[in-house]
Amino acid sequence: MDNLYNQKVLNANNVFDKSFLDIKSLYLHCFNSLPSMSFINHVDGEKAFAAFKEKFNERIENIHQSHWYKRKKKKYQFDKTVIILKNNCVVEFDDGYCEILHDGKQYEFISEVTALIDQFKERRRRQPLEINLIVQTSSSMELKSMEIKRTNLNLDLFYENDFLQADETIRKRLNKKEDKGIVLLHGLPGSGKTSYLRFLIGKIKKRVMFLSPSVAGNLTNPDFIELLIDNPNSVLIIEDAENIIMDRKHSSSSAVSNLLNISDGLLSDFLNVQLICTFNSSLTLIDSALMRKGRLIAKYEFGKLSIAKAQKLSDHFGFDSHITRPMTIAEIANQHEKEYAENRIEVIGFRRSVIEN
Repeated sequence: MDNLYNQKVLNANNVFDKSFLDIKSLYLHCFNSLPSMSFINHVDGEKAFAAFKEKFNERIENIHQSHWYKRKKKKYQFDKTVIILKNNCVVEFDDGYCEILHDGKQYEFISEVTALIDQFKERRRRQPLEINLIVQTSSSMELKSMEIKRTNLNLDLFYENDFLQADETIRKRLNKKEDKGIVLLHGLPGSGKTSYLRFLIGKIKKRVMFLSPSVAGNLTNPDFIELLIDNPNSVLIIEDAENIIMDRKHSSSSAVSNLLNISDGLLSDFLNVQLICTFNSSLTLIDSALMRKGRLIAKYEFGKLSIAKAQKLSDHFGFDSHITRPMTIAEIANQHEKEYAENRIEVIGFRRSVIEN
């Protein structure tokens, strides 16, 4: 039995995996015992290996490396590096981690290696910013993940001073776990609602879903509710939401009732979905139930920037202009473009009035 065990351990074929060396099998092969393991992730493996080699050079028995040639850079790239040490340890470096196999007795050595390697933390690659578009298929509603560009937005430059407090409230609440409620953002076209949304999405640490007005018309569709159930604790954006949040006195649609139920009704207790609705209309046309305390997270009306703010933003864009009137962000950013007068057809004649009895 011992001979059979030794044959398995000493069989050199076992130390190779598909890419290079299997260090667990290699440890068995070298030391004829099972290893303990210490693992350090998110490190710059190449720099950590160079520092390790310099500090522990006298303890190194052998070094085995795997390199691959990158034609674009015209050099071999650092890849798996396996070090066999004299103190019954095997250390493996990759470009993002360090793994130490040992006999469980090398406490001081493991502490030394950990302290050394921890100096070479890998810079985490910034994940692409994504928004999930809700699409209606022939059989169900699904999420389609789409990458969007991150936006660095100087709120103090692009918006009036009172917006900073609104932004702080919005971001704090939208990053709160298992929360619900509605954010209402409205105002003139070109006043910065969409720019702020792009900026805000990058600050939300939750799944963000986007619902087009055409799909949002039937908020109680079983497929839509099922999709929300599968994505709890998320943020739902509805742009151009006038038709959905219109006062029920002026609309026969049940969309508002459904929205209220999702945001603060029975459904909201387990969905924990927060909503952001943007629109151009006045708040006077919006159902008052949406603005009830406890349901409304924040509301803000975007408008034209004051003359002082508009001048500052115009200077930022590089224009040599003297601003004399309040302007929207879009007007300021595109003031170099020619304005075209709207052509109207003048009707000459008389309009017949019909009097009904």
